[in-house]
Amino acid sequence: MESPITKTSRPTPVRGREVGAQIAGAFGMVFVAVNSTALAPPVRIPLLVAAGIGLATIVLLSIRSYRTQARAASSPPGGSPFGRAYWLVVGIEAVALFGGSRALTSLGHPELGVAWVAFVVGTHFFALARIFRLARFNVLGAIITVFGVAGFGLRALGHVEPIAVVSGVLSGLTLLAFGLWAFAPGRTAP
Repeated sequence: MESPITKTSRPTPVRGREVGAQIAGAFGMVFVAVNSTALAPPVRIPLLVAAGIGLATIVLLSIRSYRTQARAASSPPGGSPFGRAYWLVVGIEAVALFGGSRALTSLGHPELGVAWVAFVVGTHFFALARIFRLARFNVLGAIITVFGVAGFGLRALGHVEPIAVVSGVLSGLTLLAFGLWAFAPGRTAP
């Protein structure tokens, strides 16, 4: 028989953790794959392999978590965490991503597209932190936003080639790392 202390000390999974981690992993993989094309194969291939392993690990951990929940015959309380507020944020993000990228291209700076994407993706995590009540999203948002701003800074200094790595590859690796962190043992937010 399990003691009450053991039972209450177990962390409760965050609602939507698995789907959120899978989304972070998939977009992280895309960020790395798309933005690492200019890197030399001895650098790019290990990055792609690491990103692929990270994504596969996220998927496997998600499957394990779903099975554990099914065995316990309960799911995290409250149903789907992806309500109206979530979709509103995603809609605003989509408009900002496409509108901003088109504007930058029309102004003659298509190389800043990835920096803009990182900036918008990063800032959207601040709203998601509030919606999901997950402080770690503020950390994720801050890191990716900084990578986006750094891309603009690199361009202002006349450095175009590193933008894809700083704003793209590093953002992708960060998304993958946070997707994996969602499954780290320890205390999680309600």
